[in-house]
Amino acid sequence: MNTWICKTTVAALALSLLAACEEGQGGAFLQGSDTGAASPKAIALSQANMAFGAVTLVAPNGFCIDKASLRQNFALMSRCEALGAPSAGANAPVGILTASFSAASATIPSPSETAAAFGLNTVTDPVVSDRSVTFRANGRAPAKGLSETHWRGTARVGSQMMGLALHGPSGGRA
Repeated sequence: MNTWICKTTVAALALSLLAACEEGQGGAFLQGSDTGAASPKAIALSQANMAFGAVTLVAPNGFCIDKASLRQNFALMSRCEALGAPSAGANAPVGILTASFSAASATIPSPSETAAAFGLNTVTDPVVSDRSVTFRANGRAPAKGLSETHWRGTARVGSQMMGLALHGPSGGRA
């Protein structure tokens, strides 16, 4: 199943996972983003099977999946040029996008429930539907140089619940 069926789902999903990243992880994805420098072990993927094949995660335009971060239930995405694929990252905002998967529950958590679970505050701009939730929140940045304000989302994708988080640099357009 392709997880990027509609832009609303993409936005909803691009928002609820970066809490899985510890401080210090992911900062390398922002370093050298203007020069195209990549970590020697970084391998860029455009898509990956997740949740034991239940979902195919397709990175948004300009973003690639970091193969080193890939687990059945977690993936970290960054600008393709930061992962060694400079031609694929044209005009993508600097930032880190995480996706996580778990078996779908009966209901999608509300923005306030997600915020409480991740220790977030100042929840704004919520968009809630039957299949997805997106919102902006403040919380601890996962790496130096990233803004504490970020986007989160949760969506039901087939049999899975997908959470996304999008963190950009302070003052950036992500």
